[in-house]
Amino acid sequence: MVIATLAEVVAVYRARAALAPSHVAERAGISIAQYLALEQGTAWPGTAAVEAVIDALQIPASHRACLAAAGAPLDKYVQRMLHGYDIPALIVDSTWQTVEANVFARTLLPDSALPGWNLMRWVLLDDEARRRLANWDDVARCFSGALNNAITAAPHNAELLAIREDATQLGQIASPSSQNCPDGQVFVWRTDSGASPISACLVTPPSGRPDLQQITFVPRSTQPVPVLMAAQTSPTPWDGTLLTDLLSCGRCGLLLTGGGQSTAYNCATGCLPELAAADLELRIAKKVLTRAFPARACRALGIAQEILMADGFELELNVPVSPQHALDQWRRSMTNTQRRGILTSSLRSATVNPAPGTDGSTDVDLTYNWRELTSP
Repeated sequence: MVIATLAEVVAVYRARAALAPSHVAERAGISIAQYLALEQGTAWPGTAAVEAVIDALQIPASHRACLAAAGAPLDKYVQRMLHGYDIPALIVDSTWQTVEANVFARTLLPDSALPGWNLMRWVLLDDEARRRLANWDDVARCFSGALNNAITAAPHNAELLAIREDATQLGQIASPSSQNCPDGQVFVWRTDSGASPISACLVTPPSGRPDLQQITFVPRSTQPVPVLMAAQTSPTPWDGTLLTDLLSCGRCGLLLTGGGQSTAYNCATGCLPELAAADLELRIAKKVLTRAFPARACRALGIAQEILMADGFELELNVPVSPQHALDQWRRSMTNTQRRGILTSSLRSATVNPAPGTDGSTDVDLTYNWRELTSP
């Protein structure tokens, strides 16, 4: 048996009535943003708005009973799922107030067991959140965007408006980020022991309850780029040309070699002119570093550095804060072993083709075959 969601039912009845979303919103007396949030399932626009849409679309009583989810107790199946997780998980309503929390969530956030506790209010207004979250600024920006989205969907919700007003008055609300949903947001928790475990916040609607959100904190392991780690067991130093086995000739397909020296690359069949190693390696490094160290990855690696240092690890290099910083480290601080590690973790291969230079000399074009990057 397939049970249609509220969003699907509303979309079907709107299509049957041949109405545009704006016409339904006008008939229901709500904003177009509220209606689209309902039909697209992106946010809960409030019980009153849902009832107004049901009336406007003349959805029959036989369907209304199964759509009246807001305020209803949690289904026993949803409860069993929530309390069956071995990681922190809680369910909140459209105002981010706790409906139910499992034992792990109550351990992580003790006040979440109290009636009326609100996750949004805690993040944006509670000094405890600033103390507990090492990356509070990032989390607060994300939740500020989510709060704005929730108010757009439910512009008359008193609880959401009160949170925004209180946060604004206290000057504790951050500028919203481009990530307007906490789904996927990293939380870095400070503990009394000084450790900083990381978890990813996952946001999903419980089955059949579009008015609710389940917040799950999934532990994450951190795997920094090898160049950033102090060697517990030192790798064998790299003393060859950095691009060995990574460069091939675009004409004959053969790998380029160092020709017995570390200053130039050559094609054995003479398809290409001799290429100065330092110039070619720096040119490719700029491309690789831009891809390997985007702004978001740099932030995540900064968190990893903080955790590793708290656990007593010493890093050979500070993590880069930007691709330009990484390039400066490449030029001034990195060993060839570290440079080679970055190249091979990002680049499968590069193909070199001859091309005319701007001054009439022979230049080369490069085509890159990248490794798939995993989110830090």
